Amino acid sequence: MEEKPSGTGLSPEVPPTATVKLRAPQKRRAESSRSTGPSKKKARKAPRRAAPHFLVHETDNDMLLIISNVGEVQERPTRKVSKRKRKKPQKGQKKPQQRKRLKKPAASRGKGGTLAEQPGIVGSLGEGSQVLLPTTHPATGGSWGEQLPVEILVQIFQHIVASEGSVPFLCRVARVCRLWYGAAANPVLWQKVSLGHCWAAPGQKWSPTVEKRVLGTVEWLASHRFSRLRDFALCHWKNHVPFVLKEIGKSCPLLASLKLLHCSGVTAESLAMLAECCPELESLNLQHSQVHPSAVVSFLEAAGSRIRHLWLTYSTQTSAVIAALSSGSCPGLRLLEVNTDIKRVSQHFQLPIEQLQVACPHLQVLRLLNVVWSPKTSPRSAPSSQGFPELGELCLATTSYSFVNDSTLQRLLWASDRLRVLDLRGCFHVTPKALHQLPCPDLEQLYLGLYCSASDTRLPLEGIPLVTQKWSHSLRELDLAGQGFSEGSLERGMAVLAQGQSPTLRSLNLTGTKVILSTVCALLSSCPALSYLNLSSCRHLPRGTKKAYRGREEIRQCLQHLLASTGESL
Repeated sequence: MEEKPSGTGLSPEVPPTATVKLRAPQKRRAESSRSTGPSKKKARKAPRRAAPHFLVHETDNDMLLIISNVGEVQERPTRKVSKRKRKKPQKGQKKPQQRKRLKKPAASRGKGGTLAEQPGIVGSLGEGSQVLLPTTHPATGGSWGEQLPVEILVQIFQHIVASEGSVPFLCRVARVCRLWYGAAANPVLWQKVSLGHCWAAPGQKWSPTVEKRVLGTVEWLASHRFSRLRDFALCHWKNHVPFVLKEIGKSCPLLASLKLLHCSGVTAESLAMLAECCPELESLNLQHSQVHPSAVVSFLEAAGSRIRHLWLTYSTQTSAVIAALSSGSCPGLRLLEVNTDIKRVSQHFQLPIEQLQVACPHLQVLRLLNVVWSPKTSPRSAPSSQGFPELGELCLATTSYSFVNDSTLQRLLWASDRLRVLDLRGCFHVTPKALHQLPCPDLEQLYLGLYCSASDTRLPLEGIPLVTQKWSHSLRELDLAGQGFSEGSLERGMAVLAQGQSPTLRSLNLTGTKVILSTVCALLSSCPALSYLNLSSCRHLPRGTKKAYRGREEIRQCLQHLLASTGESL
């Protein structure tokens, strides 16, 4: 009679075939459990970051102090974990070999001059910001990034964002780790953003996949990162500009400056939405963008009362925008710039000077760059103008024909006693006598260079001493390139600067003038702050000196060369 198997094992009398029959059901059970489907793995929990052993305190002068709190914060008691009972080996079985614990190297334990073991380390994040690093617990393994305070990481990112921009830098560093993701999401870093056409090579169109991804990215950034956006620029976008402006209008109530550079498809509806949804918008730059003037006019009528800065590119319909400004749509305007595209426009517009002065009495900067314009006759019924009393910069530079003469300059600047910058390059009809009569006592930058062909015009030969005598005490930059003043006039004019010991003159451009050797030597000896001098194409100077000099050392060598050619010494 066969014996039944006991609970501890099979009887030695049982044949081997019986053991297979008894184990087969267990094997089938295991295979059936595998066939039902893969077992769900438990989600791996992210390791809990240890509490920092410091406190971050921000002072008034942008200094971050990291104060150690080691010893003050009581550590959490470790949880009691029930130890597993080791099974005693049965008789005849070998004891399992215990694994030997490897000792950590000294570098990982914080020995040998690690940052965590050096108390009182002072780090610098740039000008005006210092960091005091106290003694902290050494970082274990690769967790050094988790020990870095978020405040310091944000300040590091601020310096990089200031030089390289928010996009794509912040989008890339956010993928490093969770700590960097949280630091890159700080709204302080997203106050100034510029989006270019960076998803494809220049001249290539987006594929449908890339287009969908780009629009999704812009929508996500606007809703999750642009809550404190102040300055936004969109460059070289030929499509989807209304979509971007719509997202900006919905998510950026603090927007103050908008730049649309080399963009196409800007609609009146998108600009009107920005005027309604962004109550702090005060700066609009539409240079080299295809925008219909009616859209700009409707925007100025809706939001012109708060617009302070306006940049435009001249077109055949710019007169409509100028008319809207002259009618009083932007009474608080501070800066107005109108320039031209690469393609020259042969037509010119008329500028109503007196009406613009009445409509924009607070204008501080007026730039009409390389545009052909003429002053419009003021009607008799027009109200009396107070001029531009706050004007500090007037730029009328051009490389084409200019209608600006002494009368036009007087109409523009008769009340501008705060003028500091006057750029009249290419305005060959303006005479030194008219400049001497201007009510600007402290002019700092004066540009009178001629960079266009003016062979058919009669250039002034005298009068430069009137200019240098009036502003010798305040001039910092003077440009006389291409002017046809005589040798005597230039000698007397530069002698005024030399006798006055001009302490402020830093830049002097005498390209193509008739200045002589003795005049240059006297001028260099009496202008200690001069750091730029251009003597290119000066026919009356010796060879080897007709070039541009930058820096005090090059100017000193120039003076030595000039004196050596005359037989004198310093």
